[in-house]
Amino acid sequence: MKIALRHLLPIVALSGCADLLSTTVDFSDQANAAVELAFDIDGDCTDAGELVDDRGVTRWTETAVGEGSSAACRIDVTWDGDLIDLAGMRADVIEECSADRGRCDPDALRLSLALRIDDAWFGAGSERLERSQLLAMTGRAVTGDAELFAIDRATVLPLEVGAAPAVTARLAAAYLAGGALPAHAESSLTLSMTDLVRLQAAASVGVLHIAFSSTLTGTIDAHL
Repeated sequence: MKIALRHLLPIVALSGCADLLSTTVDFSDQANAAVELAFDIDGDCTDAGELVDDRGVTRWTETAVGEGSSAACRIDVTWDGDLIDLAGMRADVIEECSADRGRCDPDALRLSLALRIDDAWFGAGSERLERSQLLAMTGRAVTGDAELFAIDRATVLPLEVGAAPAVTARLAAAYLAGGALPAHAESSLTLSMTDLVRLQAAASVGVLHIAFSSTLTGTIDAHL
């Protein structure tokens, strides 16, 4: 499992106005990223497995459905881990506010998150199946009980997704703790056995890609 979003905050842009007694300081980052759910596709679609790395835990189950020319493989996959690391942003805000918090209160940062789902596909090696070539597909990501995004085979992309209040609240909690936003992602996809065999010839690992753009912003009132 590879997920790039947690690395989106190495640089924070600051802006202020030095000739006023008070100002608003903005922290912002825009980036392109991808959720990549990777799992073993070798064998006859009866596999189940788990992959643990420093980013989280991926689990998958494969189930053969149908027979003959209509035979297909359904793959159910989940991922649990930290999605957005806010420790760097909190450190930058504390630095901006000064050690004694004389310029501003770093705990008062107002956060917002916007996502745009750009594309989704399933592939192995150089082989790629578009959503329209899959027999079925659903994908969803949540943080706690709050939904980050949901798509299926027919979702029109790109899809603009604004953060619900519950997502913003969990972002704020992660920021105050100097930690990361925990997330749970799940997907189910079904492909024909013919397509599975073609993908297996290209690579032993299949990857469900969900490509998106993100904008994470924070605003704080400061004194000069």
